[in-house]
Amino acid sequence: MKHRLNINFVAHVGQRQSFASYLNSYEQAVKRLFDDIVSGKESVDLIAPPLLFLMRHSLELGYKFTLWELHQINEDAYNLKAYGNHKLPDLHAALRVQHAKAIAKYDLPDSHIENFNDYCMKTEAAMKIFDQLDFDSFSFRYPLDKKGSPNLPHDEKVDLAALKQTFDDAMILLRHTTDVLGEYVDIRRWMDAEARSNYF
Repeated sequence: MKHRLNINFVAHVGQRQSFASYLNSYEQAVKRLFDDIVSGKESVDLIAPPLLFLMRHSLELGYKFTLWELHQINEDAYNLKAYGNHKLPDLHAALRVQHAKAIAKYDLPDSHIENFNDYCMKTEAAMKIFDQLDFDSFSFRYPLDKKGSPNLPHDEKVDLAALKQTFDDAMILLRHTTDVLGEYVDIRRWMDAEARSNYF
């Protein structure tokens, strides 16, 4: 008997290959798993490992998405090799560097800089927690490391409610930095174009 194709289960995975679409997918998965814990549909201990992996990977995708966008804004080549790792502190530092370039290039107002710095501190707080729990994006995928030792101490505990709030705060920066920057960039580019047209 031939298997009948159910169109509702056919995923077009090749059509959503951008940092933005991947980030959105992972964020949605985080939300749904967390909601299942809140509603009591799923046990917190059962769902915690995949949920924490998805949260950490969402942060990583958020950094890489924002870095990609900042490189475009700064007209600076995106170096896949430089960002081709799972090191959250390195990605956070690179984000600060690229944002500083945008500040200089587009003469951003103090209010934007202060707002960025506030959310950057919140994002750094989440980054440090996940870096401590899982510095190489391995601990929530496998129970043992490559040497056969447990990835997490037997008595490791995580307050998922508190961590989810920290995660949500971080994702504001990683999701919306370039949206906000884009407005300033568009204005500056328009002003530059106007100045050139008036000059010539």
